Amino acid sequence: MTTLRLRLDSAPDMARLTRTITAFRERVEDERAQAAVIGLGPGHTDWPGSVDVHTVNKWERALRQWERLDAVTLVTASGACGGPAFDLLMAADIRIAAPDLRIALPTAAGGFWPGMAVHRLTHRIGVSRARRLTLCMAGTGVLESYQALDLGIVDEITDAPDDRVAKALSGIPSGAGARLLRGLILDASGTSFEDALGIHLAACDRALRAAAPATGDER
Repeated sequence: MTTLRLRLDSAPDMARLTRTITAFRERVEDERAQAAVIGLGPGHTDWPGSVDVHTVNKWERALRQWERLDAVTLVTASGACGGPAFDLLMAADIRIAAPDLRIALPTAAGGFWPGMAVHRLTHRIGVSRARRLTLCMAGTGVLESYQALDLGIVDEITDAPDDRVAKALSGIPSGAGARLLRGLILDASGTSFEDALGIHLAACDRALRAAAPATGDER
């Protein structure tokens, strides 16, 4: 499996971070990597900082392109994780935390930051938990690693998150299969069975055709 990695040990300004994520995503696409891993070090501060809405828009668009990759995306996180790092965590397929992870909930003007993190968070942990977190827990400021695991914000906690990457990525679907499954899962909560059936049948047909042995005239 081709896996590309990016390490972010500190939080650059938003314009530079957007360019960094965009360049990494383009590299993953160009090299047709099956997995893309971002390692978040402990030096990430809260969002939004000194930015305007145009900077936020560019960041959100770059993040949307990142989370729609054919490759499976994985984020490892340790230490302080806030702001854009929290966005990256929410956008990943697989999220692995070190025990010292401390998630600084994104805030602005005394309340939860109303960026797309709220949307992704709701998809990840459900309406009830997202409501409790954003309306009741934002004032507490920080989530410990075990709290993040209990809420479903991270998938596992380990003393060696980087060493867990290979195991986490073993057996995963590659290429367009990952993107297809991701899309079906994310659409499930807002799509009726009847509306979803045709899409799933088309996906099943594609999978059956891919698995069928090649046939042709033998002369």
